[in-house]
Amino acid sequence: DDDFRRINWKATARRHRPITVEYQTERSQNVIAVIDTGRLMQSPVAEIAKLDYVINAALLLAYVVTGKGDKIGLMTFADDVLHYLSPKSGKGQFYRMLEQLYAVEAQPVEPDYRRALSYLAGKQRKRALVVIFTDLSGGMSMRSLVSQAALLAKRSLPLVVTISEPDIHAAAEQTPHDSLSTYQRMVAAQLLTDRQLALQDLHRQGVLTLDVPANQLSMAVINRYLELKGKTLL
Repeated sequence: DDDFRRINWKATARRHRPITVEYQTERSQNVIAVIDTGRLMQSPVAEIAKLDYVINAALLLAYVVTGKGDKIGLMTFADDVLHYLSPKSGKGQFYRMLEQLYAVEAQPVEPDYRRALSYLAGKQRKRALVVIFTDLSGGMSMRSLVSQAALLAKRSLPLVVTISEPDIHAAAEQTPHDSLSTYQRMVAAQLLTDRQLALQDLHRQGVLTLDVPANQLSMAVINRYLELKGKTLL
């Protein structure tokens, strides 16, 4: 009973049976950029603070998301929530994010993931892609991130985004020539191990991760968003 204008003639020829095209109204989806502004985000990569890379990536994400007709929101936090914008569509939301992020600076404190993500859970009831830009520092802070992101995964789709550090990789791979370089190599190797364990813990809890060099951050985030959208996982 389908209209003949909906017949896909190429697919029909390939499969040797009538194939019709079904159109589905595209649903506007929610994306929230959650930005950690704690002390580790002020550490530099190639003389640029990690937070600056993250802000650029978040704004580019907002531009692409609004262009796709989806809604974008924003939250920044350190030991408390600093800014929150509910997800909205349109170019106006991009400019609101730009205004909020213009003066954001890293704070000399540890990030409180429990407080931040609990606040977000209370504000955002609908399913969303929650892109958490942060660092993996180890210890209690890292364990808190894993547990809170796992709770978030029960209702939304969290994506933890971190910037890999070339200096630490270089230190872990160096050939020691004295006691100082030996110590540096041991510490760097331990940091990388802790980081990898945290990423594995997040995977086991159903949390997506993205760990990329700073100069690849923006495009990697955009590509992952488009991939998830294309697979209708949002």
